[in-house]
Amino acid sequence: MNLKSNTHIYVGASTLVLVLGSAFFVYRLLVKKKQKQLVVKPINTAVFDSPDVRGSGKCIDPLLVYRLQLLAQKSGYPIFSWISSGVRTPYWNRKVGGVRNSSHEIPNCKAVDIKALNKTIRNRLVFIAREVGFKRIGVGKTFVHLDIDTNKSQNVAWGYPSGSRPEINPFV
Repeated sequence: MNLKSNTHIYVGASTLVLVLGSAFFVYRLLVKKKQKQLVVKPINTAVFDSPDVRGSGKCIDPLLVYRLQLLAQKSGYPIFSWISSGVRTPYWNRKVGGVRNSSHEIPNCKAVDIKALNKTIRNRLVFIAREVGFKRIGVGKTFVHLDIDTNKSQNVAWGYPSGSRPEINPFV
C-alpha cells in the first residue's frame, strides 16, 4: 500500500478527531455556563426580617442570598445564623443609626450585617466575601457589612464609625 491510497483514511480520521474535539469543547462551555447560573436554595427569609415588621425579609435580593450561600459554603461558617441585621424599615434604620439611603432599607433589601465572633473570623469573612463577589464591604470590630447595591461605589471597604478606614481592606 502506498501513501496516496490511504489518504482518505487519514482525512477521515483527522475529520473525526476535529469533530469530536469541537463537540467536547462546546459541551464544556455549556456545562460551565450552566454552573454559573443563579441557584438559590430555599432558606427561611425570616432571618432577614426587620425587627419591627414580621415577614419583611421576603424582599431580600436573591443574588445577595446566593452570595451568602457561597460565603457559607466556602468559609464553613453558619452565615445565616450570624445575621445581625438584614432588611430594615425606615423607622428601624433610623433607630439603629443607619445611613440615609441604606442598602438595608426596604425596598432595596440588598445588605446584611454578619456577626464576627473575633478578629480572625471577621478577617476571613472579609476576604472570602470578596472572593465570592461582594464589592461593598463594611468592616466593624464585631461585624461585617456586605451589600450588592450597584447604585453605589464598587470595590470599596470602609470602617465604623461610617467613613473611617477599615482595619482590613480586601480591595488594596
